[in-house]
Amino acid sequence: MLRILFQIIFLPFRLLYYFYLRLRAVSLRKKTILHWEFPSYFETSNKSFLVRKFQGKAGSVSRLEFLLSLRALRKPTPLRVVKIYLPPLEWSLGDVWEVAEELKILRKVHRLEIHGFAKEGSLGTLLLLSTCSEVFVNRDAEFQVMLPSAEPTFYGGFLKHWGVEVESYASGPFKSFAESFTRTSFTKEARSNIQSLIDALQTQILDALIGERGIKKDFFYSPILTSKKLIEAGFAKSEMTEDEFFSKDDASAEPDAIELFEKRREFRIFSKRRPLISIVPLAGGISGGKYAGKDREMGSIEAYANIALLKEISEDKSVKAVILEINSPGGSAFHSELLYQEIKKLREVKPVLAFFKDTAASGGYYIGSAAESITALPICITGSIGAVMIRANLKKLYTKAKLTKENIGFYPFRDILSEYTPLKKESIKYLTSEIKRVEGQFYERVKEGRNMTDSDLKLLGSGRVYLPSTETKVVDKIGGLLDTIDLLQSRFPKDRFLFSYELPEYNFRSEIPLLGRFAKVQIPEPMRQILDLLELDWSGKILYLLPFQISK
Repeated sequence: MLRILFQIIFLPFRLLYYFYLRLRAVSLRKKTILHWEFPSYFETSNKSFLVRKFQGKAGSVSRLEFLLSLRALRKPTPLRVVKIYLPPLEWSLGDVWEVAEELKILRKVHRLEIHGFAKEGSLGTLLLLSTCSEVFVNRDAEFQVMLPSAEPTFYGGFLKHWGVEVESYASGPFKSFAESFTRTSFTKEARSNIQSLIDALQTQILDALIGERGIKKDFFYSPILTSKKLIEAGFAKSEMTEDEFFSKDDASAEPDAIELFEKRREFRIFSKRRPLISIVPLAGGISGGKYAGKDREMGSIEAYANIALLKEISEDKSVKAVILEINSPGGSAFHSELLYQEIKKLREVKPVLAFFKDTAASGGYYIGSAAESITALPICITGSIGAVMIRANLKKLYTKAKLTKENIGFYPFRDILSEYTPLKKESIKYLTSEIKRVEGQFYERVKEGRNMTDSDLKLLGSGRVYLPSTETKVVDKIGGLLDTIDLLQSRFPKDRFLFSYELPEYNFRSEIPLLGRFAKVQIPEPMRQILDLLELDWSGKILYLLPFQISK
């Protein structure tokens, strides 16, 4: 009743706002060209108005906001040509792929002319440009290209040289995370699996780059492609400057015109409370975090903080459905199980769907299996269903350093928790049985959530990594985040939804430039990998992390 009263009181103001929207829309009728500089990065936290003012610089938009703006161009507007300028992009391959697919639909289905321009860039820039009907490049532009590949570091020889012995217990020949620390190269099975994954990724990307232009694939093997090479190959039309591309003679509109058209379409004289679709980004390695801590941070999936968020969403009556946006190579087995159980509880209250972005493997796949359905990008690395445990024995290192340790009060299996004492047969047997137990639990979760059989997991398990497929029941649909939203909206055809992108709250240390100068240190990649392991408490723990990182 109170809501109706307020609507009546503010009715004159809403009418004025509606006329304002109409007038603005009329003024844009002759604007048939959209000038749009794409964001170089996407926001990874929610920042208050005061924080943005304190930083004193223009921020970016969230990934969801940008995708929704692209989707809005599918609806009728006066726009006929969209000119996009691509700055140097700090996007993941998944970000690029989903935007490229939206641009293809705008061009081929909705008949919009898409013109692209870039001064420089990388593989992602070329993928976006490949979707355009006309491509222009800056004079003497350079594009650095690296197709998906991997060059993992093996610490086995180095660690043995210094007296560090790493013992591993894996659930299958393809669960090769520990091989980086125990060997000097991958086993035949692991290498073959990773090679087939990279070959599949390269094929997908090369097919997208070639598109309708008929360029030979080896053209993109060059690490540097200049503007002249792109024009000679027929990829780009000509060279020009940014001022020539965004010509002042164009009858052009700016990106805020998209928002204006959308607001006019969505406007209602008497508004109704609209239900929410809550989108929860889960990105990074999986760990426990602090039990009492509720602060979340992009780049890590801390179980307790995310469980608290899922509980809040469960109790929030305004949220009608949930999408989990997963981008994780795995992590702690135990904390993956905690997240799995919390997602299952949430499913009892409201629909929960999963979207797999760049990587959803090991623990990432584990938690995704709790959702009702999974949509994945075709270039997402997934699988790695299995478990692995590693333990470091530092006795030889201590001996070299003239250090000794003495066992006092040791009991059965206490040697497992020591970095100095060799394992007894009983302890080795115990650890092997634990790996089997966790592997069995993982398999049961996947079979339950994905409706798979033991024979399915013989083909998909044992730590194999692969691209998603609907035929194998690994995922239910190939597509992007917007396709996942469409899937949810099809269940509620009469509802008009709002979207809540559950980004972490603003983090002072990561965002304030002055503090960031002291907090961020450049660490060499091999050392960073070791520190990442230590951060996950890897000694004696069961992990699901992938054994390699693909450069894209």
